[in-house]
Amino acid sequence: MKYLLVLLIFLLDRITKELAERGYFSRLNIDFFLNFYLTHNYGVAFGIDIARKIILIFNFLALIVLVLLYRKFGFIGLAFILGGLLGNLYDRVFYGYVIDFIHLRNFFVFNLADLFISLGGVLVFFKLIK
Repeated sequence: MKYLLVLLIFLLDRITKELAERGYFSRLNIDFFLNFYLTHNYGVAFGIDIARKIILIFNFLALIVLVLLYRKFGFIGLAFILGGLLGNLYDRVFYGYVIDFIHLRNFFVFNLADLFISLGGVLVFFKLIK
C-alpha cells in the first residue's frame, strides 16, 4: 500500500507520454501560455548531453537510494521523486531517450515525471529545513 502513490505517478506519466506520442495533446495548445510539443530527450535535465551508460548508472543508483529512503521515512516528497524517476528511467531503458511534451512559454519541454520530481524535491527541501 505504501508504494501505491509511486505506482500511480509512474502510470500517469506513462499514459500521458503514450498519448503524447500518439499526438493526442497536439490539439490542446494554449498559445500564449502552454503548448504541447513532442520531443525526445537523449540527455539529462534540460537536454544536457551525457553518455547513455553514465545516465543509466546514475539513475539506477538514485533508484536504490530513493527506495531505501522511502522505505525508512515514507515521506510523500520521496514518493513523488521515486515515481518520476521510474517514469523517466523506463523511457531511458526501453527507448533510449525520455519523452517530453509539455512546453510552458519561455521554458524547457518537460513531462509529468519531471514535474513530480521537481515537486518532490521542493517538498523534501521544506521537510529538511523544518
